[in-house]
Amino acid sequence: MSTVKQVAASLASLTVTGLSTLASATYVTSAAKDNTSNQPIDVVFVVEAATTNTPSGNKRLLVFAQASYDNSNWQSGPGSGTTTTDEPDLTLLGVLPINTSTTTHRKAFPIAEVFAGVVPPFVRLVIKNDLGVALTSAAVNTSEISATVA
Repeated sequence: MSTVKQVAASLASLTVTGLSTLASATYVTSAAKDNTSNQPIDVVFVVEAATTNTPSGNKRLLVFAQASYDNSNWQSGPGSGTTTTDEPDLTLLGVLPINTSTTTHRKAFPIAEVFAGVVPPFVRLVIKNDLGVALTSAAVNTSEISATVA
C-alpha cells in the first residue's frame, strides 16, 4: 500500500518592502508568491515582527492574503495606507499577537484552508500593523508543502 507524505520545503524569504518599519494602523503588501511552477498543496507564510516601543491598543498584526489567477487582477482590499473601508474584502489568514517589546514574535499561516483547500496560482500578503506603535523589525518567509507517494 502506498503512503502519502507531506514534505515542507526550506524557508525562502518573501519581499515585503516597508514592513520592518511599518507605522501603526498602516497596511503593506508583499511581493507575489508564484505557485504555478511547483503547484504545492499548501504554502505556509511565516511572519515575524518586533518593536522596541511598548505595544498599546490591540497589540497585534493582522495578516491577510490576496489571491490572483493571472498575477494581474488581485482580490480587492487595501494594500497600503491607512484607509480601512475595503478591509472586509481581504481574506484573513490570522493574527500575530505582539504583547511585549522584548521578543521577536513569529507565527505560521497556511493558506490552503482559507481558500477552500486550493492554493491560488498567485498569492500575496497584506499586513496591517494594529500594534499601536511602529514596528522596528519584521520579515516574511514561505515554505511550499508538497506531497510525495512512497
